[in-house]
Amino acid sequence: MRLLAWAAAFVLAGCGAAGAPKAPMADAADNEPGDALLTIEGTPIALRRSVVADQYFWLRTKVLEGEAPPAFAEAFNAMHELRTDLSGDPTAYEDLEVPLGAVSHASELVAIYGEFPERKEVGGRVVPFRADALRLAQAMSKLEGAYKKGPYREHAIAIGLAAKDLELHLVPFEPTILKAIESDMGLPDGARAVVVTLVNDAPYPGIFAADARGRVMASFVRVRGLDGSALAETVLQESLHALDEMTVRESTALNSLRAALAKRGIDESDSNAEMAINTVTSAEAASLVRRFVDPSHRALGEKGFYTLYPPAPAIVAAWTRHVDHGEALDVTADAIAKAVADP
Repeated sequence: MRLLAWAAAFVLAGCGAAGAPKAPMADAADNEPGDALLTIEGTPIALRRSVVADQYFWLRTKVLEGEAPPAFAEAFNAMHELRTDLSGDPTAYEDLEVPLGAVSHASELVAIYGEFPERKEVGGRVVPFRADALRLAQAMSKLEGAYKKGPYREHAIAIGLAAKDLELHLVPFEPTILKAIESDMGLPDGARAVVVTLVNDAPYPGIFAADARGRVMASFVRVRGLDGSALAETVLQESLHALDEMTVRESTALNSLRAALAKRGIDESDSNAEMAINTVTSAEAASLVRRFVDPSHRALGEKGFYTLYPPAPAIVAAWTRHVDHGEALDVTADAIAKAVADP
């Protein structure tokens, strides 16, 4: 069920605009800083690149694939051991991934991970969390130069092209989109800075939202092999996850939905709660793309997720009535909760 929840997120890519960042040439990427914003200051949903985040998610992908170039064996083995210890609860990765949204060099992770608890209960068993994390951070730091001159050279080009795509097709509409999100999602007025870090590769579905429940948020989107309005939908869905975490203690549409689900015995311990939230954010992101970016856009969920989760079509229909026809949020939340409780 958790994998299906993650399948609610997909990844895409866009085009470029005048003033958009140029895709870095491979040689030039060697001399660029470890991280940088790819959109101008003040952009509501900012785009960022980071060699640290790119290396981390590349390693996660390589562990799933079963191999990595021999030069990166030390970091690969560290990530493999970490995956073995965290396999009982995928949410345990959140502590590792939140810092990736801010650091510039893997060496910074050594200090951060060194503050982790020595042991952590994951999936019913206690694992050496700090030692696992430190081993990974130290290996990533040792290999950062080689990674930047190796796999990251091509990755930086792909990330730059995706950023140009989004700069043209999504960024100009973000102020209007944020107003629509506030209305649709029942969010309080006011600017909320969201930063999405673009990485070349990542495990399926290639999109991550690591959170500390309303205190800090880090979002990552994979760009490899994906483009067009699908990328815009994925970035928007990640932004919706971020906005949800930032307003976790406020009265919002998603919190109303959680309350409605709880009344029917579906709380956060039930994977259906996460599934329902992901379905709504997917439906909202697709709706935003159709309204403001590409009227012909087909929701990514229609290609798979909506068919995998039985209540999804009814959830999408209820959310569409709210967005397109002004159905009240409490009515929508109750309809969604009913669909989840009795699909």
